[in-house]
Amino acid sequence: MNTNFDRVASETLQNHSKEIFDNITTDNALLYLLKKRDNIKVVAGGREFTHPLFYQVNTSFKSYPKLGAIDTPIMEDITRAQYPIKIVAGSLVLSTVEEAMNSGDKEKLLDLADTVRMTAEESMSEVLGDQIWSDGTGVDDFDGLQHLIQLDPTAVMNVGGIAQGTYAYWRNQVNTTAVGTFNTAQAGQIQMNLLLNSCTFGRKGPRAVITTRLIYGLYEVGLAANIRYQTTELADAGFLHLAYTTMPVLFDDNCPAAYMYMVDTDSLWLQVLAKGNLTITPFEYSHNQLSKTALMYIFGNLTTGSRRTNGLKTAITG
Repeated sequence: MNTNFDRVASETLQNHSKEIFDNITTDNALLYLLKKRDNIKVVAGGREFTHPLFYQVNTSFKSYPKLGAIDTPIMEDITRAQYPIKIVAGSLVLSTVEEAMNSGDKEKLLDLADTVRMTAEESMSEVLGDQIWSDGTGVDDFDGLQHLIQLDPTAVMNVGGIAQGTYAYWRNQVNTTAVGTFNTAQAGQIQMNLLLNSCTFGRKGPRAVITTRLIYGLYEVGLAANIRYQTTELADAGFLHLAYTTMPVLFDDNCPAAYMYMVDTDSLWLQVLAKGNLTITPFEYSHNQLSKTALMYIFGNLTTGSRRTNGLKTAITG
């Protein structure tokens, strides 16, 4: 018989921390896509997250005469976008009375520990889902999708430490043409095609389309007899989705009304510090109430090294 909840709960949480993180990242479509492309990066340490950025070609690569001298310039073609480390955290509180009621039975203690774990997992999943859509205006919030893919990418603002108003290569694409009949006369798909083409550079470009429930429904109706419900990437994932070119089309309740995002998941990373990768502290007695408390936290942020391969479609009204 084991009556020590501290040990049972702590072991249950610590032993399942990776499983909890996996469940969280596979519960959200965007995080799932990042995970599938191996773009959830665990970083050993540092004062901030960096993301490599290739912003111009090496000019020495060109045609030469048979005995021509090959240029050897010192190129400044690689830089790094810089992102602050943000904290997402919460507490797990257990009433001392509940512990006493479940003591004396190891199975009950395990059930209680699993309940605490599942509650924390669900809560963290919801919060991370909100954070990856943040617009970055909250000082403590992630630099979420609305910050990395902006309605006005020419505004005076630093994104990843780079002035988007100054550097044209550091701007996402935008299509603001009003679409009032998205699901008729192919009006919606025409504008989607225009946005996709502006985001595509060779093999680089968007890998997923994320929009609202309403626009998702309009897109589905507009496909009519040509409807396709699955893409290779999400065929077995369990997420409701349609297909557009080679990309999945999904909806997310965090997406702003009348918006549609084309996301380059190859250039998008969720970076997490190794010592803040869903870390869970031991339970400790509270000083002013009959309870024990543990903390769960993630040190991370959403980062990108290629904004120009991402796009935003707005003004979809019907």
